[in-house]
Amino acid sequence: MNICFYTVDQPSATSMLNMHHVITQRPEHNYSFLKVRTPMQPKPGLKDSLRKFYGEWRFNDGRFDFGRDLIALDKRLKKEIQQVDHEKFKTGYANAVNDVPSELFLAEVKPDIIIQAGAGILKQNIFSIATKATINLHHGIAPQIRGIESTFWCMYYGMREKIGVTCHFIDATLDTGVIIAQQALNSSAVPFVDVQFENIMLGREVLLKSIDILDKGGYRVVSKGEVASYYFGLPGSAPYSELKKNNFAPVKDIQGKTFKMKEKKYIEF
Repeated sequence: MNICFYTVDQPSATSMLNMHHVITQRPEHNYSFLKVRTPMQPKPGLKDSLRKFYGEWRFNDGRFDFGRDLIALDKRLKKEIQQVDHEKFKTGYANAVNDVPSELFLAEVKPDIIIQAGAGILKQNIFSIATKATINLHHGIAPQIRGIESTFWCMYYGMREKIGVTCHFIDATLDTGVIIAQQALNSSAVPFVDVQFENIMLGREVLLKSIDILDKGGYRVVSKGEVASYYFGLPGSAPYSELKKNNFAPVKDIQGKTFKMKEKKYIEF
C-alpha cells in the first residue's frame, strides 16, 4: 500500500512516535510525507526570556504545572521514538493544511491511506483523495469523548473507563468517523503524565492494527446507534492544577455538562 503521513515540518513527539513505529513495523508498505511548513516565529528578546524565567521561578502555586508536565511527557516519548531516515522517502511541502500544493502532492503519490499526523483539521478536498481511507488516531474513546486532551478530561470528570484510543476515518466533523479499531486503556497509573504516556504507547499499536485492517479489506460499516458525545478543548493551567492538587482523583461530575448525540459507526467483517 501507499501510505502518506500528512504532518508538519516539526512534528510533535507523539506524531513522530506513531509515524516511525508504523514505518519500522510495516516495512512492506510504500511511505511518503506531506509536511506543512511551520511559520517562523521571532526569537524572544532578553527581557521576554527573563520575564518568563523569573515568572515561573517566583510562582510555584501550580499555574505552570501543566506546561512542565507536558514537557516531561514529551521527553519520555522522545526516548521511545525509533530512528527513521526521512530522506529515504518522497516528501512534499505545503504552506497550509488543505491547500492546493497539498492536493497536487497527494495526487502525485496516489495514497491508499492518508494518516493525519499533526497537520491539523482536514477538509474534504484532502480526505477524499485516499483510495482506501484518510484516518486519524484519537487518544480517547470516540465519539463519546472528542477534542483535545481527552485523557485529562476523563480524569477530571471521573470517566477513566473512557480513557483509550480510537483510530477512525476522517469525515466532515471532528472525531466522529467510522471506527476502524478502538481500545480502552487498562491502567493502574495515577498521575496524568503516566496515564497519558501509557495511552500514547497503546495508540501506536491501535494504529498498526487499523492499517492491517484496511490493508486486508473485506469489511462493512455498521451503526451502533447514537451515544452521548462530549467535546473538550485545552484544559489550561487552572483545571490541571485542581486535578493535581486532588491527587488526580475526579474533580467534578460530568452530569450537567453539555453533550450532543452522535452516531457510533464501526467496521465489521
